[in-house]
Amino acid sequence: MSSKKVINPEFSHLEQRLQDIVAGNYTPDFVYCNKRNVVERVVIEGKAYVVKRYKRPQLINKIAYRFFRKSKARRAYEYALQLLENGVDTPRPVAYFETYANGLFDTGYFISEYMPHRLLNTLFDSDVSAEERRSVLCDFIDYLGALHSAGIVPMDLNAGNVFYHKQGAGYKFALTDINRMKFNAVAQSCDTMRSLEQCFYPMPQLYELVMLYCEKNDLEPLEVMHDVLVLRVKRRRRNRFKRKMKAKIKK
Repeated sequence: MSSKKVINPEFSHLEQRLQDIVAGNYTPDFVYCNKRNVVERVVIEGKAYVVKRYKRPQLINKIAYRFFRKSKARRAYEYALQLLENGVDTPRPVAYFETYANGLFDTGYFISEYMPHRLLNTLFDSDVSAEERRSVLCDFIDYLGALHSAGIVPMDLNAGNVFYHKQGAGYKFALTDINRMKFNAVAQSCDTMRSLEQCFYPMPQLYELVMLYCEKNDLEPLEVMHDVLVLRVKRRRRNRFKRKMKAKIKK
């Protein structure tokens, strides 16, 4: 088993501890997810960091990530640097590691600083007032427009991938889980519709976001909602097809 490591020079003093984490010699402070990917918080020298270990890919992607494409871990690291350079907030990248077995890609690790803010998917929790929720969503719509105007289009913009916090009179946002992004893009209206559709899964939440978007941009709600729902149906069909193909490959 061999490996590749890239460590942000700002965190070079943590190199040995980071290598210990990749080797499994650590105890997580908190486990956020332990499903397809594993996402954990660790404490190093009194400071919190987030470690994401990506699921081992199927053979075709083991070959692709070894020879033809950047791994998810590498993209997450490089995209974080690019976002920060463009003034878009995201947890500071610490390092990424890639491991190889039998000459092929095995798995990847991405380590970033911990960000203590709430995620957008908690916006509909009982402790958030309707007034606060509306203010956050209105500012988020402006944020989304600013991203697209800058040619930055997140391709996996669900509410669990966006931090928010109060700053001054408004709210600020930060992106996470950023290994799928488009930069220097000429954003189209379909990109905006796709981003709206990805944000919230339950229909009441999606409806509230779309209605606010239409109100702020003086658009016809029925037309926008139609476009958003068409994209949702297409995405579900595409995901269903992918699941069937993966099941056939495993057989």
